[in-house]
Amino acid sequence: MAKKIWIINQNSYLPEDGPHTRHFVISKYLAADGYEPYVFACNELHHAGKRIDTGKEDYIEREKSGVKFFYVKSHHYKKNDINRIFNITSFYFKMFSVAKQIERKYGKPDIIYASTMYPTALLLGTKLAKKYGIKCISETRDIVPEGFVTKGTFKENGIIAKLARAFMKNVYYKSDALVFTMSGGQQYIKDMGWDKDHGGKINLESVYYINNGVDKDEFDLNAEKNVIEDDDLSDPGIFKVVYFGAIRFMNNMPLYIDTARELKRRGKNNIKLLLWGTGNKMDEMQKVLDEEGLDNIVLKGFVDKKYIPGISRRADLFIGSGNGSSTDRYGASFNKLFDYYAGQKPIILLATLSDSMVEGNGCGVELGSNPDFNKVADQIIRFSEMPKDEYEQYCKNSEKMASIYDYKVLAKQVERIIGDLI
Repeated sequence: MAKKIWIINQNSYLPEDGPHTRHFVISKYLAADGYEPYVFACNELHHAGKRIDTGKEDYIEREKSGVKFFYVKSHHYKKNDINRIFNITSFYFKMFSVAKQIERKYGKPDIIYASTMYPTALLLGTKLAKKYGIKCISETRDIVPEGFVTKGTFKENGIIAKLARAFMKNVYYKSDALVFTMSGGQQYIKDMGWDKDHGGKINLESVYYINNGVDKDEFDLNAEKNVIEDDDLSDPGIFKVVYFGAIRFMNNMPLYIDTARELKRRGKNNIKLLLWGTGNKMDEMQKVLDEEGLDNIVLKGFVDKKYIPGISRRADLFIGSGNGSSTDRYGASFNKLFDYYAGQKPIILLATLSDSMVEGNGCGVELGSNPDFNKVADQIIRFSEMPKDEYEQYCKNSEKMASIYDYKVLAKQVERIIGDLI
């Protein structure tokens, strides 16, 4: 009989609903290998700007590629205020009643895989696992509270940080396996003193690393099928530096403007920065570009995920911002990096990663989270004028990394953990 895997991630989407599809894609490949995956997510789509209507029901069920997907009704919110807290807590409590309904309909799960970004999902996973007498895998995609401490939101030794660490410690101790999407997960556990060698309870052999990835089959299909019309992408005379992500100052947007100024000052009129995404600094940034006549940096706005592969394959160079937080210190786990790999072009990363996933793998350069704009301009020009054979080696290295982080491969890693536990 097929093993039933319940995957809980409040901010998970089906591909047609938004960009956060990690658990759907993993589940798709689990289903292909004979598992029965069930994904539970919130009906309020974080960062997608929409809400799935469940009507009068506690959830709405969909099925795609062998995956049963449940959008669970939760409190509505639009911004980071008290309503978002209500959203998180309402999903947590609603899930207990939804779990009973799904158990009656399909039977109880054989294992639970709970994932952040909200730590409450991990608490939910351990409680449901205890109720059903099964194992729980807890996945961390953003280290709490260390990211907030790095950004200055919480004080290093403040009461909130201490309470958050105590919460995470308790959840990790109750989990049967831990998965981190950054390579330094084991080091983080050791730094906290939660492993057995430092007096804690966690066996480091039960701490795994499974990063984000890219669905290569889907990426290649979309690259051919969904081609966006764009004059800049179609211009063979432009060296196209492409960015995907939020247009907000925490992603170092002022540095992109300064770099564009410097490229124009140096007379490099054949280079354009093409930025796809939206955010709260779009209008402010566009005003600066208009006032200064910076036509070598273009804000392209929102793009549907299905068009990203086609854009990527027509880029000449990618540029991206790191988190500037604990995920940089313990390794990289941001989604767009894997789209860049699959785009098969060199990468300039505005971060320095402990595992050096870009520079260390010959895919590009890492310049630190706040480099001088002259250094960024230098590197862009270097890649634009690079000998063909050297440039193509960077492209081949990126293509190799896309194969390593193909979700088809990552799903096998999840299967091995499940196999060890049941």
